[in-house]
Amino acid sequence: MIDHVVVDVEIQKTIEETPGGWDSTDKLGVAVACLWEYKGERMRIYGPDEIPALRERLLKAERISGYNIYRFDYPVIWGLPNRGRMEILKDRTNDILQRIWRACGLDDDAVDFTELHKGWSLNTVMEGTFGTTKIGYGGDAPKWWQAGQWARVANYCADDVALERDLANFVDKYGFVVNGKTGQVLRLK
Repeated sequence: MIDHVVVDVEIQKTIEETPGGWDSTDKLGVAVACLWEYKGERMRIYGPDEIPALRERLLKAERISGYNIYRFDYPVIWGLPNRGRMEILKDRTNDILQRIWRACGLDDDAVDFTELHKGWSLNTVMEGTFGTTKIGYGGDAPKWWQAGQWARVANYCADDVALERDLANFVDKYGFVVNGKTGQVLRLK
């Protein structure tokens, strides 16, 4: 079995309160990161002080799955501005959102998003593919963290990782996802 992990991060600051918004990935800060390890079948939770250990763990992994990890989670974890890229991880990254965009014929590495890039949130894909949804809204996680509700943020993040793990397994086995709003079945490469 290869060393396959799934990762997700929740941020300390809201997009709205951060000058530069989504492009200020170096200023958002990690509130909580969760990582599922296929070997041993266990979840690991990392707080803000444990980010060096998370980086080290990701650099050791042979395959890293997630949803929008290449353009968001990695830059937040490494504190890279402007959604900077972790080229060293590119070949081991299984970013399901990037795969969806490629299957739609879109530039998965575009600097600017178009209207066509929208409509494929994790919640929408989970609803269409599995008939289930997330337990909350990601924009609330920094508010919970700022209010001292660390366990709530960790629970939310861990649930997202479980959904992303299940989606990665499904895509590996069946090769498609379903958009919960449009009903579109999309074959992934």
